[in-house]
Amino acid sequence: MSIQPKNGISVSLSVLLEGENVAPFRNANIAVCSCDAYEPLAGGLYVCKKSEPIAALEDVKIAAANGAVAAVLPNSLESAFAEEQNSQYAESDSSFQKIFVDDPRSVYARACQAFCDFPARKMRMIAVTGTAGKTSLSYILGGVLAEAGQKVGLIGSLGVYDGAKLQPLRETTPQPEELAMLLDRMVEIGCQCAIVETSSVAIAEKRISGVEFDAVCLTNLRRDHLDVHRTVDQYRRVKMQIFNYLKKTGVAICNLDDRVTDAALHLITHPTLTVGIQPTTCSVSGTPVERNVSGQTFYVVAGADACPIHTMIIGKEHIYNCLEAAALAIAWKIDLKTVAKGIERVSYIPGRMERIDCGQPYDVFLDRANSPESLAAALETLRRVTHGSLYCLLAAPDDGDRSKRPLLGRTAETNADYVIVTSGNHLESQKDEAFDDLLKGFEKPKDVHVIKDRKEAITWVLSHASPDDCVLVVGQDVSTLDAINEKFVPDRQFIKHWLYENQPCVETFWYN
Repeated sequence: MSIQPKNGISVSLSVLLEGENVAPFRNANIAVCSCDAYEPLAGGLYVCKKSEPIAALEDVKIAAANGAVAAVLPNSLESAFAEEQNSQYAESDSSFQKIFVDDPRSVYARACQAFCDFPARKMRMIAVTGTAGKTSLSYILGGVLAEAGQKVGLIGSLGVYDGAKLQPLRETTPQPEELAMLLDRMVEIGCQCAIVETSSVAIAEKRISGVEFDAVCLTNLRRDHLDVHRTVDQYRRVKMQIFNYLKKTGVAICNLDDRVTDAALHLITHPTLTVGIQPTTCSVSGTPVERNVSGQTFYVVAGADACPIHTMIIGKEHIYNCLEAAALAIAWKIDLKTVAKGIERVSYIPGRMERIDCGQPYDVFLDRANSPESLAAALETLRRVTHGSLYCLLAAPDDGDRSKRPLLGRTAETNADYVIVTSGNHLESQKDEAFDDLLKGFEKPKDVHVIKDRKEAITWVLSHASPDDCVLVVGQDVSTLDAINEKFVPDRQFIKHWLYENQPCVETFWYN
């Protein structure tokens, strides 16, 4: 895909390659930028993402023939191109420049921002990252900032809210060209703040290059995306790179109770506010007061100030997210009373400890819980407020990290009374593999209810739950756009329909 500057914007090569040696064409205007050498590139810049010398050499030749004035290539190819300097490639012409950089993807992302006139510079920018809790924290931050009178845009796994309407996205953090256009649209609509959920994959692929953040919120550092990062250590190293995009005047917000984050705090060179649940020594702390199935109350304490908050979303993880939102608000001079109102206006977050209440005599919750830690936290929370049996309907996450699937199975078996294993949002060819991976984690796989059809599995568990029981439905991606089947029926919609049509009728009289 090629990108071009907005009308009236002139972008020089030196702007796109900030800090790089681009003599003698520093002030040359770039008319187009693309990672595809076969697209029209008259007066443009070709960004080569390939690392194989022969393929890169051929693509540079094609890009030059299509009108490109320069090519950006990885440093690893510099020697290969030096050996070819006597060849007939068009890039050896004096009017064509080759620039070698550490990561060409960073140049492309910056070009996308520059061609939209750097929209992130016209708003306050917040990055939210971490293994779990990004979406919940983003929604809470949005509620607090909106309560403070700010017009807020949000980009994340549940879609993009541009200040006017919510639309679906295919990725938590969009590709560079889409990210730049979304931020530009937020500016045009009048957003004063933008919240961007930032995945480890997006950080590794440099999608946010060209964006500087006023605040970075790190929820926790656990394990995820090992299919991409290979090791837990590398995954965490990539996550910590988010602080490279923080402005010099920006603030970092971190959860001190997360032991890995606590151990990595010394790597953050920016002003940092920490949060935790009492007893703790941190900037903003929380003290739980009461919790039941329909909500929880806790105190937020910041220095000499304190304020009670009641939220309809339960769980310790939710308290941590609220505390991080409160810490950012305090850094931005927003009072605790406004913080409390902002948190309380977020009555639910889709698929994040989301309670489904249709008058049934038992409780039903939806939670994405795509990591062992998240699943354990959800089940532990529900165990504390459940008087009967705890059912867990489990499916493998729809990502490529197979290593965590047996751990999810073991977690469900350990913490729930009944486990029902069903299908998630997988390609048909991957479904059996997903089942096998989950079942490997069970010590007693024969005791597990395996119902492959998801709707049948949901129907089974709703039919078998008794009064005072609790059902946790996990494993289905509840984002607004499904990557495999765009016409699927969301779990919440199916559950609500079944409950309204089939729920057990429990008569209540004055003597009950």
